[in-house]
Formats: sequence, C-alpha cells, structure tokens
Amino acid sequence: MKAKWLLALPTALLTCGIVLVACGSGGSHVHATNSETWEQEASLADMPSFIDNFSVRTKHLYAIVGQYEELMKTVNCYCGCMEYEDDPHVGLFRCYVASKTEDGVTWTNHSGLCGICTEELADIEKWSKEGKSDEEIRQLIEQNFNPNYKA
Repeated sequence: MKAKWLLALPTALLTCGIVLVACGSGGSHVHATNSETWEQEASLADMPSFIDNFSVRTKHLYAIVGQYEELMKTVNCYCGCMEYEDDPHVGLFRCYVASKTEDGVTWTNHSGLCGICTEELADIEKWSKEGKSDEEIRQLIEQNFNPNYKA
C-alpha cells in the first residue's frame, strides 16, 4: 500500500506543476495587488529598503524614476496592472510609486517584480538618451508593448 502512495505522490506533484505553468502562461501578465510592498520615503531621491533585494539594473531604474516622472505618468503599462479591479494603475509611474504627496513618496515593489514594467522604463531611458521626444517615446511604447497595437 505504501508503494502505491510513493509512486502516486510524484505523479500528482508533476501534474499540479504542469497545470500551474499552463494556467500562468496565458496572454496577460497580472499581479495580485495585495502582494505589493509599499514603503514611504521623503522623496524620489530616497530609495526604499526593499530595493536591496533587487538587481543592480532594477536599482538603477528605481533611481531614475524622478528623472522621467512626468513622461512615466503619461505612458501606459502593459503588464495588466491598469486593469486591476482594486487600485488600477493609471500609468507606468504607478508601477514604481504608489503615491506622492508633500509628505513624501510611497514606493511600491511592483515594478521590481515585473519584467514588463522594468523593460518599459529601460526603453524610456534608452530612447530619451537617443534624443527621442516624449511623443515619440509614447508611440514606441505602444508599438513595442501594446499587444493590440495596429500600425
């Protein structure tokens, strides 16, 4: 009897793994909003402590948010966060900053956990350095990240 269970257990685990991978590989990339970590700091120049858990590249992207804040507020994010029922993001800036008031900045780790958000900001930086205008950058984001983009 024990031998049957020992054989059935690996099969059940493998099946569950395959089902989870299949369900997670659909066309959209969605985060659970309640999984975000938020941390308040005095300004965009003050990095949150959770950033220590991320790569050098991700740390760099968080560090340049203040430089591209206004553009990021007008750029759509295509990871699925703009479609949340609770607290939908209104632009790429929200993927890095949950709120900004005169009392400070509430950073979120959302972007640090999302390759689409980080790629969008990395491309914004690259295209800005190439001399592209904000309008050109918004268009390039649409062309490169919007799955429904039609030329």
